[in-house]
Amino acid sequence: MQSHGIVLHSLRYGDTRIIVDIFTESAGVVSLIIPAVRNRKGGMKAIAWQPLSLVEIIWEPRVRTTLQKPQTLALWHPWRSLHIDPRKTAIGLYLSDILYHALRREQENKPLFQFVVNALTWFDESEQHFANFHIVFLLHLTRFLGFLPNVEDWHDGDYFDLQAAIFTRTRPYHIYYLEPEEAALVPKFLRMDLRSMRAVGLNRAIRRRTLEIISDFYRLHIPEFPETQSLSVLAEVFE
Repeated sequence: MQSHGIVLHSLRYGDTRIIVDIFTESAGVVSLIIPAVRNRKGGMKAIAWQPLSLVEIIWEPRVRTTLQKPQTLALWHPWRSLHIDPRKTAIGLYLSDILYHALRREQENKPLFQFVVNALTWFDESEQHFANFHIVFLLHLTRFLGFLPNVEDWHDGDYFDLQAAIFTRTRPYHIYYLEPEEAALVPKFLRMDLRSMRAVGLNRAIRRRTLEIISDFYRLHIPEFPETQSLSVLAEVFE
């Protein structure tokens, strides 16, 4: 089987092997077990298992195990700046962390795959005005994950119920909601695209708070979604 893919996560397995989780265009998430050493003949160089690398893989599916052995694993589209610019690298690590937990049970979903590839390509090619990219990306990603808020239901003064993913005139009876001031940010960002987001300026405190809200939102809607450790690293880079 052959497919393009996006590397989500890699983990050393013993001294000589690495497990790499890849969201593929043709088969959803596939877990590969590969040699930890570079293999020029097989094209399995270390860059090919860095988070968010775009790769091309060929493998023979094995039904009796979740770990597949690729025949080849090679870069499909090398990034120009995503793995070099410190700010982009921090955002990329944060997004790969989110994507790994959000997509780990994902089956074939070509529209979702194309959305992620197109967004990351825009991010890689942007030279400025990308500080809010991860916020806009993660909110629009909810469309494909099944819990996109309906911004047409929002009215000034509404609360946002994180648990039900709806706007409401009355305060929810549980603790998972946003006050009207913060709730107004949700339709603001969802009405943006990657090019128009540059018009919104956020200070560091608001940006961090927005990311904390998004993390809570994902945890409420995705089973076993953990605390995101990379958020603190991201905050340090943009201080």
